[in-house]
Amino acid sequence: MSRGPGLWVLGAVAAGFLARVPPPQAGVAPQTSERDREAAVAAILRRAETATPGAPEARRLSSELAEIGGGYLRRGDSGRAIELLGEAYALDEANGAALAELTLAYARQEDLEAAAFYLRLAEDRGGGTPATYASIGEIFYDRHRLEEAAAAWGEAARLGGQDPELLRRLARSRDELAAARGQRSLSSENFAIFAEPAIPDSLLRRAADDLEAAHRTQAAFFGAPLSRSQVVVLYGGRSYFALASVPDWVSGVYDGKIRVALRAHAEDSAALAEVLAHELAHALMRQASGDRAPAWLHEGVAQWLEGRRISRDEVRAEMRRHGARTIDELEGRFPEAMDRAQARALYAQSLSLVQYLVAQRGEGAVTCLVARLRDGDSFPEALRAETGLAVHDLFAGWRGWVAA
Repeated sequence: MSRGPGLWVLGAVAAGFLARVPPPQAGVAPQTSERDREAAVAAILRRAETATPGAPEARRLSSELAEIGGGYLRRGDSGRAIELLGEAYALDEANGAALAELTLAYARQEDLEAAAFYLRLAEDRGGGTPATYASIGEIFYDRHRLEEAAAAWGEAARLGGQDPELLRRLARSRDELAAARGQRSLSSENFAIFAEPAIPDSLLRRAADDLEAAHRTQAAFFGAPLSRSQVVVLYGGRSYFALASVPDWVSGVYDGKIRVALRAHAEDSAALAEVLAHELAHALMRQASGDRAPAWLHEGVAQWLEGRRISRDEVRAEMRRHGARTIDELEGRFPEAMDRAQARALYAQSLSLVQYLVAQRGEGAVTCLVARLRDGDSFPEALRAETGLAVHDLFAGWRGWVAA
């Protein structure tokens, strides 16, 4: 392999913490029609016209309204939830449960400034459920709002949320927040980029340009652009990577955010562009496949889209040392801890398999295969539909191609 060890990239595709949603509370039944729900809302609001905010009657009406608003939130209508939960809060400013759900509704609407404002109020009032705050923390963390994420997850834990994954995320967000002091940001058309103070402005702008250029190419490959702004974090050293136990030979990861340690690439514009393109490919692959692509395909396509190619001689050499004998074996090795040499072999094999697919069926077959995964096909189904090959035929054909 011609690239230095610092340029090997690990595309860690994290599953993400999914907070459990509490069951609906008593009151307006989930199966109640929209018409009946809105009739109940109208009746509550008529009664509220003569209620004194904060008085016992107003508190009862606030609870009823918040229950209906929470139902809208659970059904995915964040806009209507905001209206009703806002009314509930106006009737009783001590209704912490309404405030917590109002925060979540604003967060789901991507109005993070409003969500942050109500999160501060909700913390002061108390109330709400661990699951509500866990979900709020997820959204803020996804947008790299670390302070609010840590606050929300801390409130979830305080209210009794003791899920080990929640507690792990809370600890990680606090550690990451401490390491992120002084970060600044730059927004481009498709990216929200955060950079440590050690990253010079020129490098930050170059990263933005490289990402937008890569996005144009990769959006054409996958047939769709990013559906939302992608968070990118540029580190001037390896403090975060050490915190996350990332091997020292890895310079970029994708875990929902693109994270790149730039010290190794600060003076190498081509290397920086490759790493950013590689991690961007993971983001677009996750989106294009509905997060259903196997790890080897993720890594093979990411290398292909960063512009890397590998000769058959190189693949044969890697196969002799650490090669997988089947695609299932190749896939099974990715979650395992691996050293640099093992990773080099797996990445070489993954890239070579993608090169073989492109050589035999063209880039379009790879794109269509990924789309079929998103639409619900298994990998064997998608492969056969787009190439006419069974999985074992793909592997056997590739081995013969490599040996030729």
